[in-house]
Amino acid sequence: MTPDGDAARLPLIGRVTELAAIGAFLERARGSGGVMTVHGELGSGKSALLREGRRAAEAAGHAVIPVRGHRTEAGLSGAGLTQLVPAPVGGPDVRGAAAEALARLARAGRPLLVVLDDAQWFDSLSLEALLTACREAGGALLLASRPVGPEGARPTSEPAPDLVLGPLAGADAERLLRRYGPDVPPLLASRVLREAGGNPAGLVSVTGLLASSPPPAEALLAPRLPLGEALHTRVTRLLAGVPEPVRDALLLAAVADTGRPDLLREAARAVDPSGHALETAEARGLLLREAGTVRFGHPLLCSAVYWAASRAQRRRAHLALAERDEPGAYRRALHRALASAAPDEATARELEAGVPGDLPEAAAVHELAADLSPRPVDRARGLVRAAWAAQVRDQTGELRRLVARITTLSAGQCPETAAAVAALGPLGAAGEPAVPWPPFPPPAAGPAPCGLSAPRVSGARPPDTRHDRSPSPLSALCWTDRTAHADRGRALLRTAGAALARGRFPVEPLHGAAVVSVATALDDPLAAERLGGAVLESLTGHGYFGTARAVLVHRQLARLHLGDREGVLRDAGTGERWSRAADDPHAAAVFRCGVAQVRAWEGAEEGHAALTDGILAFALPRGLPLPASRARWARGLMALAHGRPEDAYEELRMLSDPGGDARHPVVAAWALGDLVAAAVASRRGDAVRDRVRWAAEVNRSLRSAPLEHLLARSLALLGEGDAPEEHFTRALAVPGTGALRYERARTRLAFGEWLRRRRRVLEARDQLQRARDGFASAGARVWARRADSELLAAGDATAADPLRFTAGFGLTPREAEVARLAARGLSNQGIGWQLGLTHRTVASHLSRVFAKAGVTSRKQLPAVLGIGI
Repeated sequence: MTPDGDAARLPLIGRVTELAAIGAFLERARGSGGVMTVHGELGSGKSALLREGRRAAEAAGHAVIPVRGHRTEAGLSGAGLTQLVPAPVGGPDVRGAAAEALARLARAGRPLLVVLDDAQWFDSLSLEALLTACREAGGALLLASRPVGPEGARPTSEPAPDLVLGPLAGADAERLLRRYGPDVPPLLASRVLREAGGNPAGLVSVTGLLASSPPPAEALLAPRLPLGEALHTRVTRLLAGVPEPVRDALLLAAVADTGRPDLLREAARAVDPSGHALETAEARGLLLREAGTVRFGHPLLCSAVYWAASRAQRRRAHLALAERDEPGAYRRALHRALASAAPDEATARELEAGVPGDLPEAAAVHELAADLSPRPVDRARGLVRAAWAAQVRDQTGELRRLVARITTLSAGQCPETAAAVAALGPLGAAGEPAVPWPPFPPPAAGPAPCGLSAPRVSGARPPDTRHDRSPSPLSALCWTDRTAHADRGRALLRTAGAALARGRFPVEPLHGAAVVSVATALDDPLAAERLGGAVLESLTGHGYFGTARAVLVHRQLARLHLGDREGVLRDAGTGERWSRAADDPHAAAVFRCGVAQVRAWEGAEEGHAALTDGILAFALPRGLPLPASRARWARGLMALAHGRPEDAYEELRMLSDPGGDARHPVVAAWALGDLVAAAVASRRGDAVRDRVRWAAEVNRSLRSAPLEHLLARSLALLGEGDAPEEHFTRALAVPGTGALRYERARTRLAFGEWLRRRRRVLEARDQLQRARDGFASAGARVWARRADSELLAAGDATAADPLRFTAGFGLTPREAEVARLAARGLSNQGIGWQLGLTHRTVASHLSRVFAKAGVTSRKQLPAVLGIGI
């Protein structure tokens, strides 16, 4: 099925073979006539296939006559032909009238094609006449029909089907779903695909509902999601004339949602002691028994049966199943809960205790259990568990709604509940909760290590994190105070790394996600990248897309530290898709920060200001320091790359200044090397010495290898005399920093510049060549060009392609580089930053360039020297 309008003009998905068969039929029947029939169940896409066949015929020059069968006319002889002739015709004249009508409607010299849709409702007399007329006139007939129930008037003269439309294959069904619901969250998409069973109409209808609004909890806990109104009406017609006891038995079958015949027979006795209702349903084709299992005769019938029943009827069905299911089972508790009309603490406890850890609808189940709790404090704790379940499953809309409910109910009455709400994330300016950072609540708010819910104990105190073995609270603590909890965090990372090497990580994916968060907090990008890959696979396999999205943020950060440009951009693309599906602009902004930083490495200024402006416009009013600080960092990097150290300093100081609008101590530590480079280049070195001392004090407890590397490089840039060489050497020797491609290349570039200025050109070339290779591998093109420039100044003629204007004007390599940068509009100070020269030296080089080129200003350089800006 394809909807009318613009969507109807989209190409069909998954019907390539059938379209080819129709094309062959049209070619074969041209001039000689013929009949092709298409058969398929309701919603299989027969009308869409006929529509494509009609288009193909018109494009091939056929005269096309469309007709359609109507349910209300199925028993009226000759009614179908009224679409061709002005008045009903019967008896022996019907065939002649049909032939005359076709001859009149066909255009001279063009082959004729009659397209008959819903042929099951085309009366037998009209169908026989149409078949005969087509044969006599040499016209082709393309018709489609579907099987109908015993009450249907299936025409006995209808030819046997040539094409039978089955369900769409898995990949084609997913493509159709993504066409009409590109942002449907993965968990719901998987459920739609499973319930539709490849039926195109079901996929399009349910997806359309989900795309317009999120499903309520009642729909999520139902055995099937509701269909759109139009399709629901069409499917429920399959129940026309079905006796009430049979409908009750079908409702029990829908609620039981099982294919076991013994369970269905036992449950059906509650409404039909005789046991004949299920047999009648099978006889009518409403239920099918295959290989020892029972299923509905149409994949969408289960939904239609459930949602056509009244709320009272559904409650009675749930109650009947609760009394017959095995005691203590989760399904029994769920049936009891759905049948309850009043608070029931015992049912709430039983339901919470049995929720499977990987249940996609866990948030809705926890909310149902919370609503069954008589006491507000227990209800609040249940809603926290529901919010936590929504968070890890990327159900952001549900998370927002639940946090609002908790806050209204009793968030401040219990310390445990208040802490859990805080862990779920701060409310933004508009009242919406943002994705939390770190995104893992304390275990009292979520599942215990075994995967079940925490005990419902009133007045419980927050967990003692010194003795709690779960990594979730440690993850939060490491982000709050990295120095105080670094030892415990690193021990946890060593244990996780050893388990990963043995193929035993993660055992529990949510705990593994917290371990990845610890790795990022403690500046261990290698561990975050390696552990993050394993955790992501496990999380998505369990349906925890919310936590997977948070882990993807950590992995993108790790890849930034490792200089993995392609990896950062891949994670950004995936993360933005997940964020759109979850309606989560906060997470989308965080992923765009990675893109902004990579673009700064490349020196790609086009669109960069708009990108970072957008991030800041979102983050600053909402008080979100992480994306705001990373956007400032990216802007500072871009300014630094293009020789604007003053601008870079103004952006980067915001990360640590008490009055800065993007203050974030962790990001400030990551950007320390860039802040110091900008300060030194803009002659503000003394202004950042306190920041360097602060970072050194922090790292005495943190023992971060990347921060140790940045500290040593910063001291080298701030040093005088021969002291920088010792610091540069120490920076490059810090254990565990060999994989930091971009930062090590920055250090080698600065070291090479320092060596060249001291005329130690052989040593300088070695460092500069390694820097250039590091920048190239990280995709940092603007920095690679700077390394090439330094290599030229160090006498390495192979460092870059010779500038074409060098020989013509007698410019030295250094003068040519100065001329190129001046032609781009850089100031003397900016050129000096790019080339490691003082502004006085740049002025001296420029005066010689002007003299040799015969110009008086830098504005004339592009035209005279032929330099592309």
